[in-house]
Amino acid sequence: MADTTPRFHLVAFLTSMTSSLCLSALLGLGIYVNVNKFIVGTEATPGYQVVSLNTGSWNVVCTVIGTAVGILAAVAFSNQDDILTRRELAHHRGVLAIFLRPLTIKRALEQIRYLQLPVQRTILIICTIATALMGAATVALFGVHASRELIINPSSSVALAGLNETYFENGRDEGLFASGIPTASSVSGQLSGFLYKAAYIAGRRMRGSYSPFDIYAAYLPEQGPLGDTTYAALNTDGVGLNVSSYLQYSGFTEGFNMPAQFEFNELSAVVYGTQVNVSCQDMTSEYTISSSDVERVTLIYAGKADGPNITLLGDLDGYKILTTLAIGSAVTVDPETGDPIHTLVVPEYITESALVLECTYSGREHLTTVSVASPASPLVIGEIVQQGPLIGPLVKQRIANVTHGLLSVGGQGGNLARGFIDAEYNADGLNNTDMASTLERVIGQLGEAYISVLRQQVERSNIAKGSPSSDFESELRLHVTVSRMGGAQYGWLAVLGTLLLVSLIGTIRTCTSRKAVGFEAQDAVALLSRLLDDPIRDTTRLTYKDKLTVLTGSVQSEGKHS
Repeated sequence: MADTTPRFHLVAFLTSMTSSLCLSALLGLGIYVNVNKFIVGTEATPGYQVVSLNTGSWNVVCTVIGTAVGILAAVAFSNQDDILTRRELAHHRGVLAIFLRPLTIKRALEQIRYLQLPVQRTILIICTIATALMGAATVALFGVHASRELIINPSSSVALAGLNETYFENGRDEGLFASGIPTASSVSGQLSGFLYKAAYIAGRRMRGSYSPFDIYAAYLPEQGPLGDTTYAALNTDGVGLNVSSYLQYSGFTEGFNMPAQFEFNELSAVVYGTQVNVSCQDMTSEYTISSSDVERVTLIYAGKADGPNITLLGDLDGYKILTTLAIGSAVTVDPETGDPIHTLVVPEYITESALVLECTYSGREHLTTVSVASPASPLVIGEIVQQGPLIGPLVKQRIANVTHGLLSVGGQGGNLARGFIDAEYNADGLNNTDMASTLERVIGQLGEAYISVLRQQVERSNIAKGSPSSDFESELRLHVTVSRMGGAQYGWLAVLGTLLLVSLIGTIRTCTSRKAVGFEAQDAVALLSRLLDDPIRDTTRLTYKDKLTVLTGSVQSEGKHS
């Protein structure tokens, strides 16, 4: 019996159509979720939408939905295979007996065994196997999972010339606030502690006792915070990337997108740096040095006709003579070049003499690589990738004036002298053999730290930097982890797309009118009802004794031998 109407294909049409609708909905939503980044959180930012949900429960729901759609698609593909069998059975060429079995993995293995792999049925087999991945595909496309994101800030750093400009800070509520001019701000409070640390470590090194295993002196590691950034060494190289502003969301960003909730992984960048070199020359012979005592206080004068005149006093009462280190400071400017000349005087109170040094500044701006390996790791400065211009007289004057101001805080020499005293390095001013090289190192480190602190004020993630102030370009690459919805590989979208295409083809197939048998050709009961003398139903009881026999109470009917 054969029929050319599609009424026998109604169930196959409904399952294929429903499967197509579900798969198309999932595919469309999957594309939308992957194009638009959705992260779990409470605060949306440009480029990142937020959703608030329970991660565990949501992933379970995704698994259930994916599994249900997969089962529906598997049923649709099985019905399509049944249609192919019905049509081939009604055709004069007939159908292979193997295709009288329903579409299962077992039948697929038999097809491979007998090399019976027609194109349409092979595609249905592959798609049926692929439906087992629907749960995983749905979780991958819509589930919440940790996603590693790369954030690129194309302009993360500013040149020295840009530190004289006015900057604006973006708040978390999209407000814009004036951040000020970096060079107009006071940073002495941040540099005072740095100066002590640099002097103490330099003093301990000069004594050969800088070691974490020295039980007789406090050990200060070079690594430590300066402003909002932790540096791996005292030589900051003038790098002022504000790392703290990248460890957490600080406010709206310009030129790049940054999520409000994330976990910092690592950071690498090419940023501006400025090397500061200090050269100190012994000019004692060119200065007139004299002394006088006033009630156990010794006054030492150092000066010359065309230079500065510095007066230092020391308390020589009792044991204090052994820990009285003073460092006098004066800054003058060369009228021809505009370069500062920083004069330092280290008195020797016992001999009532002094060491006079004239120090000059030099340096060059450059681009250098930097990296931060983890939230607890320091900023590590790498190699110079491009040299920039030499620093000018105004920059040198600023560094010299800041240094002079710090040496005048808290007495003569400030924390520079205090660090040397605590390190027991030349605490009485009687050993000035290596004093020049030591001061060069410490003051050079202080100059680079000063520029670093200035840059930190504007090299924040939420500072509007405007147009670059030089031809050089700096770039920052930030790797973070976010709890993101979707974000899977496009291979999962390809799985849904393939299943949808085959399901749509099946829907069209069910609508075409072709000759087919009017019973379920892959149903064993339907086939037996046409082989036995008496038609059987799903509830008919059968037995086999050499022949298949139908048991209907006391009446038995034998069928043909199987």
